Amino acid sequence: MEFFGNLAHQITLLAINEQTGRVRNRGQLKLAAAGATLAELAMQERVSLVDKKVQVHDARPIGDPLLDAMLRVLGTHPAHRPARIIQAGGGFYLDQSMDDMTRSGWLVKKPARGLGGDRYRILNAQELTAARELAATAIRDPAGVTSRAACLGGLALELQFGKWLAPEAGWRQRWRSQRVLQQRDWVVKAVHDIIASQQSATTAAISS
Repeated sequence: MEFFGNLAHQITLLAINEQTGRVRNRGQLKLAAAGATLAELAMQERVSLVDKKVQVHDARPIGDPLLDAMLRVLGTHPAHRPARIIQAGGGFYLDQSMDDMTRSGWLVKKPARGLGGDRYRILNAQELTAARELAATAIRDPAGVTSRAACLGGLALELQFGKWLAPEAGWRQRWRSQRVLQQRDWVVKAVHDIIASQQSATTAAISS
């Protein structure tokens, strides 16, 4: 079956440093990959947000291992808030996204040596360029882009990728765009809230 990438694959591609092959911000990327999987299901009208909880409208398999895995989870549990679903994913959706792209020929995995993490070489430069351009448009014009661009750009900003995706945008513009995209996309808002909560907890632990 031909492989077609989704939002989770796109945000994962953006996280790979082309020079070193290392994965940027892996801890928060796990949240973004899970959130992107949920967002892709929403864009395919399989789920939606109803009364602040995720409701499944169509649980039939799609044929995408990543999306079908989340559909199975959502189908066997009561409605939950987006943040709970995203956090419960752990690193599964990131790992699955990497595996999908490696099997499809988008990436080549270089196994870790010693304490270093796995590295990846990007073979599908066309998909990387497309993901970059889509995310960058949301940073430049957060109110006017498509829902798909808003989600990808919003997640990229939450991962602090904005400066290199849209270098011409100053920090004020990136900050404004981040706020607009959080308001536009409920998945982006959920990922933001989780990251902010984790950072607050870390700060409190250090200062105590």
